[in-house]
Amino acid sequence: MDAMKVSRENRARRDYPNSNDPRSRDGALFPDFQPKFKLEFNNRLRVFTIGSCFARNIEEALQPFGVVLPTMAFTAPKEEGFERSNSLLNEYNAGTMAQRIVLAMRGEKADPETLVASLDMCSDLLLPGKAVVTWDRARERRDEVYEIYTQLAECDVVVITLGLVEAWYDTKTSSYLNRMPPVHFARANPGRFELRVLDVPDVMPLMDRAISLLGKAGKKVILTVSPVPLQTTFTFADCLTANEFSKSVLRVCAGRLSKKFEHVDYFPSYEIVRSAGLAGFVSDHVHVKTSLVGKITSFMVSRYSGETEGAEVNSPDVELA
Repeated sequence: MDAMKVSRENRARRDYPNSNDPRSRDGALFPDFQPKFKLEFNNRLRVFTIGSCFARNIEEALQPFGVVLPTMAFTAPKEEGFERSNSLLNEYNAGTMAQRIVLAMRGEKADPETLVASLDMCSDLLLPGKAVVTWDRARERRDEVYEIYTQLAECDVVVITLGLVEAWYDTKTSSYLNRMPPVHFARANPGRFELRVLDVPDVMPLMDRAISLLGKAGKKVILTVSPVPLQTTFTFADCLTANEFSKSVLRVCAGRLSKKFEHVDYFPSYEIVRSAGLAGFVSDHVHVKTSLVGKITSFMVSRYSGETEGAEVNSPDVELA
């Protein structure tokens, strides 16, 4: 009887939307949902974004609304690995995201032993990409990242886009890594590194701990799953099926975390992009079209501000490294 009552009350959105449904527009499906909290998107709102390149997409789309975005202040030269100047802040697996949050909320720095030798240069295992830098630059850059994360405690909202479940782990420092360790270093240190394919029982305690700290500090959390697919798998599965496992695990965890915590809301950007099919991506089938990101962000702002949707950010669709 309870289920029948819910069905009656949810009549407008209980059926999967067809082409005539108002949830179907612009070649994608926009699920109706009621946010747990309201936000005013202006220059007094401080938003901290954590995730992969989709988090960078969200930053750029939020910028015209005037919100304060601390992660946009980080810059690194292109020769250090990415086209976007702040893409070295990308986080991909739940382990590294949880570590960043816990360390930042406690005011602690990352273990210096996750800076490792790469011939006569240095690799930072907590940053993405394969680019190596001098030891002085590696330490300087670490301090710069630390300073960005000190602002997490000052932000009102944290947007987390969970990315993938294949994660390298450093047994010596008990740290999840943001990149594969250099092969020559791994060979010289047998047993130090291992690949972990995280499942729901692995992801939940990691994110539970981090999100609990954010809640105790009075932060609102908007949680979603990045639609950007796993680009390389270290398992025997085809990358396509490995990606489906990865996203399925993270989507389950995101739903459970949202249900558990009052300060956590799940935003369905993942479902919107997936509903658009390959038409929602640029030609690499990896990066989401910026025009679609603009529509998604406009949808998010309208729902959390309680206003009707305005014009989305009209950025050209570009290929991103």
